[in-house]
Amino acid sequence: MPAPLPPLHHQPLTPPQPPMRLRAVALAVLVHVGLIGALVVGMNLKRPPEPVMEAELWSALPEQAAPAAPSEPEVAEPPPPPPPPPPPAPAPAPEPEPAPPAPQPPPPAAPPAPEPPPPPPPPPEPDPKLVLEQKKREQEAQRKREQELARKREEEKRLQEQRKQQELEQKRLEDERKKEEERRKEQERKQQEERRKKEQERQKAQAEAKKKAEAEAKKKAEAEAKKKAEAEAQQKAEAEAKKKAAAEAKKKADAEAKKREAQEAEARRQAELRRIQNMAGLAGASGGARATGTAAQSSGPSAGWGNKVKAVVRPNIIYPAAIIGNPEARVEVKMDATGRITSKRLVKSSGNAAWDQAVLRALDKTQVLPKDNGKVITPVTLVFTPHD
Repeated sequence: MPAPLPPLHHQPLTPPQPPMRLRAVALAVLVHVGLIGALVVGMNLKRPPEPVMEAELWSALPEQAAPAAPSEPEVAEPPPPPPPPPPPAPAPAPEPEPAPPAPQPPPPAAPPAPEPPPPPPPPPEPDPKLVLEQKKREQEAQRKREQELARKREEEKRLQEQRKQQELEQKRLEDERKKEEERRKEQERKQQEERRKKEQERQKAQAEAKKKAEAEAKKKAEAEAKKKAEAEAQQKAEAEAKKKAAAEAKKKADAEAKKREAQEAEARRQAELRRIQNMAGLAGASGGARATGTAAQSSGPSAGWGNKVKAVVRPNIIYPAAIIGNPEARVEVKMDATGRITSKRLVKSSGNAAWDQAVLRALDKTQVLPKDNGKVITPVTLVFTPHD
């Protein structure tokens, strides 16, 4: 009859055990029980049999024997072993032989040994029912012991499995923690690497920007220096050109002034020569017109020529009204055959520059002077005053 399986306890940390596992556990328990039984039997076989004594009590009247108690039969204690014999006394040292003693009387005879007690009566035959019940009780006790042993082993195995599961769970949690720690460290390492790369890129971009700015600043400075040098060179060239032009203009002006002075000197000389000739050839002959001009010639001007000159020149004279006095400006005028004025020269200033310039501008505007009876008198000195 197979031993009943122990009750299953609820395990909070382990999954339910499959039926095949329970069957294997039961088989292992039975094997272990068999081994333990074999060991017990072997030990009992090696142990020497202990003497067992049984005794029965008989009453005076024949009565039916009471049923034996279910408890195990009492085993009589074996008699104590006899004490060991005392060790022999050591032999005394030899002494000198004394004188032979006197003969002693013989010792008394030993008393006869006591008769041994009669052997005990043979033990009664055991009751087969009692023997069977005793055997059943022993088997039941053995079965309970085996069940308890199997239960303890199963409990120990369950506890070991529980500890193993807990250890596995702890290991799993520790592995997860280590993995999480490694993942966190790897993430931190990646973040640090990314920050390092960004910092390197930023520094590189900053260095490139600085280099570019320095290059642009250098290029700009060179361009400005070149522009400044070109401007300075241009200014220097312009200054030199102006200086050269001014020198040439001054030289030309000086030459023209010298030429003009020479021409004016020659004209004055010729006019003075003609005046002297006229005065010498025509004593007392003169002609003139105040504010419009005066001319002397071999035949003398007509009476109305001065009014004609006044009529064409006077409207072109523009001067400030506030002129103090009546200054006189003398202008020498040269004309071609048509009467067009070819040149003019201020022979004598009136002392008022505004009046002198007004007279010269009026002659420029007039351009052509009227002829005197179809003749042109040139050169001629005209006298102009603000007030006639």
